[in-house]
Amino acid sequence: MDAVSLKQQLTHQCTLLGFDLLRVSSVEAVLNEVGNHEKWLERGYGGDMHYLYRDPAKRYDPRHLLPECRSVIVLAASYYHHNADYAEHGEGRVARYAWGDNYHNVLTPRLKQLGRWLDGMLDGHSWRVTVDSSPLAEKAFAVAAGIGMRGRNSLVVNREIGSYFFLGCILSSAELPVDDPVDYSCGTCTRCVTACPQDALTGPGILKADRCISYLTTECKDEVDGSVDLQEWLFGCDTCQQVCPFNYSPLQSIIHRFAPRKEIREARASRIVSMKDEEFRTTFEGSVFIRRKFHRVQAQARAIMEQAGRCRMNAGEPE
Repeated sequence: MDAVSLKQQLTHQCTLLGFDLLRVSSVEAVLNEVGNHEKWLERGYGGDMHYLYRDPAKRYDPRHLLPECRSVIVLAASYYHHNADYAEHGEGRVARYAWGDNYHNVLTPRLKQLGRWLDGMLDGHSWRVTVDSSPLAEKAFAVAAGIGMRGRNSLVVNREIGSYFFLGCILSSAELPVDDPVDYSCGTCTRCVTACPQDALTGPGILKADRCISYLTTECKDEVDGSVDLQEWLFGCDTCQQVCPFNYSPLQSIIHRFAPRKEIREARASRIVSMKDEEFRTTFEGSVFIRRKFHRVQAQARAIMEQAGRCRMNAGEPE
């Protein structure tokens, strides 16, 4: 079978598994990004995500992970659901990507199924999958492969489907036809920059992670205190995506495990504060929520409660 036909059949297989886009990048497509990554780190923008500092070159050359790699297959899967919105109880909001089941657990088996399918089509095929789980710059390869552009908010944004999607990659020894990057951009739009609560967007596509609410409430090793205005974000932050014009009509997810779980979407800071560790893990089992240490989530909940109290006082309302 020729490479073009193989890629067409692979694309069909990925659609059957719930993925919305499949594009292919060459292994050398983003080698020149190493310098930009190192400059970003030198500015201290990586916060305490120490894994980003370990041999940055490995992030941009997949042959460090799979020496025989000849293609980087990049896939996107929407997690957006039109029939659900953020909780309006004033005691915390959770970013959309966390509403359903843990995306690592949902997408990894599907990517492995695609890898095994390729095994059946190619003799001696070797592969490795990544879902935000290895030192691979998945967003850089997604842009190189034409999944979307690098938005001003640093996310991968697709003109047709928006940005509410997960990325996954298959590093493959198969040599598949590569795709071109997209030819559109954010233009003069700066809505995400203006809307960012912590001024974390310092330039086109450049995120100062140590100021980003999403980083502070999901990745940061320190507990969030009252000095950071969380804008009611209990876990993650979608502000830059909410104001993006490309997200006016995002693509609906067809993966049922990404359907919003009520206990997550409507999580209340007051309940989190009163929980014990075991109850927290039982309630949010199977979600990315419990990847965050419980004491840190509780600290975020307390900060939201305190900030909500101050807001009511400033508005002259009784607590």
